[in-house]
Amino acid sequence: MINTKTALLALWFTLTSFVIFGCFILKNQVHDLERELSKINQNIASDIRYIHVSKAEWGHLNTPARLRKLAQEHTSLNNLKAEQIINYSALPFENESSSVALATSETKDLKQLVKTQR
Repeated sequence: MINTKTALLALWFTLTSFVIFGCFILKNQVHDLERELSKINQNIASDIRYIHVSKAEWGHLNTPARLRKLAQEHTSLNNLKAEQIINYSALPFENESSSVALATSETKDLKQLVKTQR
């Protein structure tokens, strides 16, 4: 009887030791995962702040007045003149030789019309 009691006591002591050791390992793993989760949440918060700052910068950089000013400074585009505008039917096509003559006559008519309106 004493041997069975001793064996049962040793078995309970061993099982209790394994459970305590397992809980200790589990607690450490949970603690590590919580630290990792905290770092991930901090990264997400910083990314959200960065996105907000980037949207604000994008809004500033794309203001029409600023873009217009930069376009005038860095390009040498002139204002569009009425003589430069023609109809699609006035465009010359390779297959139609008569359309070339029509386009040149319409262009001359447009130039004369613009000169008379000025």
